[in-house]
Amino acid sequence: MSQEGFDLLKKNCINSGLCVECGACELVCPSHAIELKKYSWGRNPELVGKCIDEHCERCHNVCPAHKVPLTEIQTKFFGRAAKKGTKEDITGIWRNVYTGYALDEEVHNAAVSGGFISALLIFALENKMIDGAVIAGFDPATPYEAKAFVATTREQVLAGAGSKYQPHPQLLGLREALDKGLTKLAITSTPCHTIAIRKLMMGNEFEEFGRRIKLVLSNICGAHWSRHGTEWLITECLKTKLEDVGKVTYRARPFPGDFKVQLKNGEDAVAPFVNNLLGQLAKFTPEECRYCLEKVASCGDIVVGDTWHHPVLHPSFLYEYTDEQKKADPRIEAALNGVSAVVVRSEIGQQFVDAAIEGKAVKLWKDTPEDAEAFLCEIHNVGKPVCNGPVIEARKRRGMPLREYF
Repeated sequence: MSQEGFDLLKKNCINSGLCVECGACELVCPSHAIELKKYSWGRNPELVGKCIDEHCERCHNVCPAHKVPLTEIQTKFFGRAAKKGTKEDITGIWRNVYTGYALDEEVHNAAVSGGFISALLIFALENKMIDGAVIAGFDPATPYEAKAFVATTREQVLAGAGSKYQPHPQLLGLREALDKGLTKLAITSTPCHTIAIRKLMMGNEFEEFGRRIKLVLSNICGAHWSRHGTEWLITECLKTKLEDVGKVTYRARPFPGDFKVQLKNGEDAVAPFVNNLLGQLAKFTPEECRYCLEKVASCGDIVVGDTWHHPVLHPSFLYEYTDEQKKADPRIEAALNGVSAVVVRSEIGQQFVDAAIEGKAVKLWKDTPEDAEAFLCEIHNVGKPVCNGPVIEARKRRGMPLREYF
């Protein structure tokens, strides 16, 4: 047995504290020897079987936690690399930035904000642009624990609508898709997980997975909060027993969202989330999120998020506008009920967006180049560098590893 690859993974990515719990290592292991073991604080990749009897570094090569070939990713999927020394170092490559929402009221109401991703996936499935989507839902056995699953119908997409503020091995959903024989996949992912997806799509050794992925959807990301953060919200804030939980919604309507737990007896426990509990979750930020600067998802085809840092549609501005201003800019009235910010980075991403607009699945307004750039820069500048910068500098001083972009 040869386990040089896992030894490298353990040294450079796991024991270094850089693991992002994406599940890529477990997914690509040819002998199924790796498993993300679950602990109270999160998941940890561990060797539970025997590696193949030949040299293999697949688990280490696919890992997004240590090495990020950003220049190669941008060149291959976006047509060019970001221009060094410009604002593209912050914003990444982008073609267009939009704000808007799902035109189907049911889709919009099921979403956190504008419902763009759900609307896009439903449209793409119904028009045979994809035959499946790997999205995030909850484990039926533990309905407060996030888990990847494959959606092939409108109903399944709607069942997974809304953000899941919890790390989980999203890439393991690709195994389910492979077992189902699906060949044209969209996949949703956090920015760090998106790096692993791109490695799957670039590496010949991962061709069985990579060739099936047609669209990569990512999200603007401040941080995730470990599973025990969700458990704390349920047990300490809502005074509810975990065994009584039937369904969790982090941001139930009305916008910007309440934390809602539907109990097995049919009753609901609800508390303000965005305007209250969200700020208390910082103490549950997992180790790997504390030294990550990837907030604008520089590797996704399409990136979606809220408009918190938008120069016009920041939620804090919306109630200050006059009736005349609302009449002059229809985005403002729409944003009061939740809109999505949509960043298109690739040609394939633009094709999907254009088709959804033409098919009347979504209503989108295009930002001016100036507003788009200001929005992306503000997301970065007031986000992770403020909180994570000191942690990163401390790791550098102590000679500890960080994620390397090249």
